[in-house]
Amino acid sequence: MRYHLRKLIHVGRLMFQEGLVDARAGNLSVKVCNGMLISRRGSHLGNLGEEDFVFVSFEGGVLWERASSELLVHRAVYLHTEKSAVVHAHPIHTVALSLKVDVIRPVDSEGMDLLCEVRVIGPYKPGSEELAQAVAEALKDSHIVVVRGHGVFSADRDPFYAYSHISVLEHSCKILML
Repeated sequence: MRYHLRKLIHVGRLMFQEGLVDARAGNLSVKVCNGMLISRRGSHLGNLGEEDFVFVSFEGGVLWERASSELLVHRAVYLHTEKSAVVHAHPIHTVALSLKVDVIRPVDSEGMDLLCEVRVIGPYKPGSEELAQAVAEALKDSHIVVVRGHGVFSADRDPFYAYSHISVLEHSCKILML
C-alpha cells in the first residue's frame, strides 16, 4: 500500500508543478484488490500526504463520501477496462482546445508518436454516472480522453504513465494553440 501511496503523491506533485491542475483540482487513483486508493475530495495535488487518500471498495461504503468527486469515473474505468491507474487533470490549453474541436490531433513529433489523436467527448456533468460510463467506454481502447470544457482522464497500468499521457497532450495543445 505504501508503494502505491508514494507513487500517487509523486505524480500529484508533478501534475501541480507542471500546471496541469490548480490548487484544488484533479484526482488520482490506483486499483488495489477489490477497490481503489483514491485522493480525497478537495486534496491539493501539489502537497499530498498519505492522509489525503482513502481506500474505497468497488461496492461502496462510508468512505465514498470522502473520496474525490470523480469517484464514479475511476470506479467505472476499473470495472470496464484492464487499466490499473487513473489520473484526472484540468490542463488549461487542453480544456480550451476541447471547446473548439471533437478530436485533438497533435502536430509535434512527440504528440503524434505517443498520442496520434485524442477524442473529445461530452460535455457531461462532472461526477455523473453518464460521465463515468462515457469515459470508461472511451478508455477501453485508449489511454486518454478529453471531456469538453472539463478536463482529461488518462488511464494506464501505472499512475506515472497516465500522468505522462496528460503531460504530452498539454504540451501538444500549447503548440496547437500557438
